[in-house]
Amino acid sequence: MEDHNSRLRRSLKDPDKFTLTFELVPGRGGKTQEINRIINLAKDIAADGRFQALSITENAGGQPALSPETLGTEILDMGSEVIIHLSCKDKNRNQMESLLFGWDRHNLHNLLVIAGDYPKEGYRGYPKPVFDLDTVHVLDMLSRMNKKGESFLGNDENKDQEMNIPFLKGVVVTPFKLLESELVMQYYKLQRKVAAGADFVITQLGYDARKFHELLMYMKQNELNIPILGNIFIPSLKVVELMHKGKLPGCLIPDSLYEQIQLEARSADKGKKARLVRAAKLLAVLKGLGYDGAHIGGPLLTFDDIDFVLSEAEKLF
Repeated sequence: MEDHNSRLRRSLKDPDKFTLTFELVPGRGGKTQEINRIINLAKDIAADGRFQALSITENAGGQPALSPETLGTEILDMGSEVIIHLSCKDKNRNQMESLLFGWDRHNLHNLLVIAGDYPKEGYRGYPKPVFDLDTVHVLDMLSRMNKKGESFLGNDENKDQEMNIPFLKGVVVTPFKLLESELVMQYYKLQRKVAAGADFVITQLGYDARKFHELLMYMKQNELNIPILGNIFIPSLKVVELMHKGKLPGCLIPDSLYEQIQLEARSADKGKKARLVRAAKLLAVLKGLGYDGAHIGGPLLTFDDIDFVLSEAEKLF
């Protein structure tokens, strides 16, 4: 069963549509000033109408945070669609299934299936990671939930528990690995994800247009015919430092770009406008390369920042 009212689903299926999503990163606490800031930003984005969905992370960086479905239900009420991140690190298969039933009841059908960042220190120490299922296994489970007439547990006593839930299943891939051996595994895993029922893919963050293009060529050559969104991450100076020191797993920033950002940071606005202009240029590059859309994010961005990026990119299209 498909959710035909899904704006995101319709956009991804339209070859003439450039799909835009924006990533929200909730932090610890449910009634903090930061959560209020995120809610207000979500209201502005929903009212603007240029984005097809707001993506909500789950315990980003391995840190405990407000659950994405809590924020997601509020954003649905604003009239915007959401993409809920479903990570493997903290939940076994039964807990995942239980959550998915609840998300279906609240019409949270757009998912981004990820392995998740290894858990960081929490209450009185370090939590035990779960990783009961891999992302490919989760996709298989979701595909079975989608399939009408499928007995989910595969035995006669559960025939009356058939599900037909219209989950839209997103996955991630990175073409920005340093070593060929790492990159081959990324592409191989992407093929397995598509075979398991992935509906769309979002790249991890990176700043190499040639690698963005390489991924497109790989998908075309191997007939991985699902929509792909390029990640446009707009870092703060603090995040730039962490990325350059290798303290954010999987997030790399070239030395040349790091040096350029340090030069830009000498300006009165600490280089913020330059970083926004760079994001606008990358957005135009992705559209020119043939990407189906873009996934935009970054810490402490305002709606004015986002509007500036989209407006500047429009001049370059």
